[in-house]
Amino acid sequence: MFRSRLTVTGAALAAALGAAFAAAAPGTAAARARPASGAAVLKVAVVKVAIRSTNRPHRLLVDARGLPVYMLTGDSISHPLCRGNCLTYWPAVTTTSKHPLLGKGVSGKVGVWHHNKISQVTLDGHPLYTFAQDSRGAALGEGLKSFGGVWRVLTATGTPMAKSSSRSGGKSSTGAGW
Repeated sequence: MFRSRLTVTGAALAAALGAAFAAAAPGTAAARARPASGAAVLKVAVVKVAIRSTNRPHRLLVDARGLPVYMLTGDSISHPLCRGNCLTYWPAVTTTSKHPLLGKGVSGKVGVWHHNKISQVTLDGHPLYTFAQDSRGAALGEGLKSFGGVWRVLTATGTPMAKSSSRSGGKSSTGAGW
C-alpha cells in the first residue's frame, strides 16, 4: 500500500514538474499567457536595452507580465510578417479584454486584432510582440533583423526607440531565424 502511494505521488510530482517546464517553454500557450481582462495590457517601465556592448536603461512599454514590447518594421494587420514559426520567438502580446486598458504614461490608440485564434494587442495599428529571450527589465531583441523586418522596442509614446545599429539574429536572410 505504501509503495503504491509513493508511485502515485511520484507520478503526480513528475506531471506537475512537466507542466511547469512546459509553461516556461517559448511558443507554448502557457508562455503566451493572457493578462486578466481588468489589468492594464501595456505599462511603462525602466528596461535595460542591450545594443552592441552597452546595456543602458530606458523608459519603455512593457506588457502586463513586465516584458518589453516590440513592433516589427513592415508588419501590419493588412500585411502580417510574423506568422507561424515567428510567433515561437516573438510571442504576440494578447488580451482577453474587448477594451484593453493602457497604464499610466502610455499614449496611443490601443486595439485588438483577432486572427489565428488569438486576440493580439495593437498600438496605433501596429501588432505588438515580446521576445522569447527577454526577461523583466531586460530587452535583448532591439534592432534584430528577422522575419522580413527589424524588431524595434517601443517607448512610452508607442514609437520605436531611437534607432540602434541593426543586428542580425539566426537565419534572417531567409526570414526563418530569430
